[in-house]
Amino acid sequence: MALEKRPYVPRVNGGGNYCGHQPESPRLSLIKPTTDKKRPGILKALQVRVQQYYGAPKTIPSLNAANGSKRQQRSERREACLRLLTAIVEFTDLASLRCGVPTQAGFLSLTLDYLVEFTGLHPRRAERAMADLKRANLISVSQPRQLQEDGSWRGLAAVKAINKLLFSVFGLGRRLRHERDRAAKRLAKKAAKVGGTLTSWARNALVVGNVIGKGAHAGHYRPPAPPGSPPRGVDPESYQQARHELLVALKTAHPDMTAEECNAEADKILRTKLQA
Repeated sequence: MALEKRPYVPRVNGGGNYCGHQPESPRLSLIKPTTDKKRPGILKALQVRVQQYYGAPKTIPSLNAANGSKRQQRSERREACLRLLTAIVEFTDLASLRCGVPTQAGFLSLTLDYLVEFTGLHPRRAERAMADLKRANLISVSQPRQLQEDGSWRGLAAVKAINKLLFSVFGLGRRLRHERDRAAKRLAKKAAKVGGTLTSWARNALVVGNVIGKGAHAGHYRPPAPPGSPPRGVDPESYQQARHELLVALKTAHPDMTAEECNAEADKILRTKLQA
């Protein structure tokens, strides 16, 4: 039986690389609202000011040269980068500049798939935009892992953080320092309401949970362990992973802390939690 051939219909390019992009009227805003709550004014100001890059790529030279070419970044690529950056800024926590939601159980990082829902970008286009933002040093991305009971590791949502220099590029550097101080105080008040310290409220349940081994005996006296080493009855590998994540959290929340201060604070928090 012969297959009936369909007549060839030329594909119409509505703009860009068949992505619907219109150079003279770019779509730089999110396609749907993210929350009913009022967003910090400095984040809204940054979202507006970064749009200058579309018409003036020299505003952010590192992003304009992210593809390694001497030519100017294509307009549809600029549109995608700005739309994704707007989504990241929308969900940025001012205290840490990370993209996500701080909760009592820990900081919840948002996946790229979730952010794409608010941008209207194709997943592959969003991935290319994310790669450009990383190469331009506008955001940093780290991939945390979680140790499972069977000894395997499970990847968690990548932690995305905005470079504070991006605020300075658009004249918001001084305001950022002021707003971050205010955000840290608000978070500390929230922590006080539920009990515990700022760090324990934001991270302890995530990094300390389930690190006590089956051989641990609650209620027995345990002599203090050397700095950086796990107490008796605690799985060393799990403890070191928890300690590493807590150090990252402390340094992110308090960038002015020295390495010695971070290590001392991490050991203090872990000892207090495990001996409770």
